[in-house]
Amino acid sequence: MYQFLKTVLATILIPFALWAQDDFYPSEPYYGGGVGFSEMFLFIDVGKLDGFELLGTVTDTSGNSTGMGFNTADFSTPFVVYGGEGFSQVTGRWRIGGYAGVGNSSIGDRNEITLFLDQNSDGVFDLDEAIQTYDGDVPDKQVSFTLLFSGAIVEYTIPVLRGLELNAGALMGLGSVTAKITQSSGGGGWSDQFTDMYSLGPDGYYAVGDLDTSGTIDTDDFALVEFEASATGSSMRSLKGSFFNMQPYAGVKLQFLDRMGLKMTVGYNLGSVQQGKWILNDLEKISDSQATPFNGLAVRAMIYFGL
Repeated sequence: MYQFLKTVLATILIPFALWAQDDFYPSEPYYGGGVGFSEMFLFIDVGKLDGFELLGTVTDTSGNSTGMGFNTADFSTPFVVYGGEGFSQVTGRWRIGGYAGVGNSSIGDRNEITLFLDQNSDGVFDLDEAIQTYDGDVPDKQVSFTLLFSGAIVEYTIPVLRGLELNAGALMGLGSVTAKITQSSGGGGWSDQFTDMYSLGPDGYYAVGDLDTSGTIDTDDFALVEFEASATGSSMRSLKGSFFNMQPYAGVKLQFLDRMGLKMTVGYNLGSVQQGKWILNDLEKISDSQATPFNGLAVRAMIYFGL
């Protein structure tokens, strides 16, 4: 009887043990790959990047304020990079792949202008000085940052369960950043974009007054009508920098369907535009430009199709 029970127990447990072993530790080498949409969340504060402090307001030791006056807290945090990623098993538990993505964050402002009579000629508004709101066109200011990442991926995989694995690796490649600063005057607000530049009436009629100041509105005034579109002044500066980028990470890969899964990584991005390497308007280097690092926590989430 005892021998019989041992035989029955072995008959039940051995298949279960083999199934469990296969589920936890795949007995065959794993081959496959995948490709899909990958979204990177880069935890950097664009408004506090080294060298770009003057986008906001900076106060010196004498109490004088300078800068463009943007509220840099309006930049997106985290900075989101949208891209694509692919991977393929090459040998054993080693995997290679590639990544490319681009992201943008921008802010804008239209500051109202307040005129004051600078009685003491110090350039600073004092409470006892008369003020008046300027009712003309106010400047429209915008600044945008565009980040581009591309590179190769090398990682090592550790199977845990069937369809579940841990991995550790690094994304290495090139990074590029473009900062565009635009200022314009006379452009008007949103409603002004839908105003006829010649102020024509319905069906194209245009009222003509006493243009020759003769005291009489007559046909002589027709000859003095001139249509002229209002000119707007604008300027745009483009600052561009390139750098070697590296992002070591650890992650998890979950195969929840036969040919579809989720891959997530958490790492730290390392990359910096070196001092003097910023380029103005794609033409010339700015020799006294500061080094600007793009270091920060990086989280990638990828929906992939494959194995």
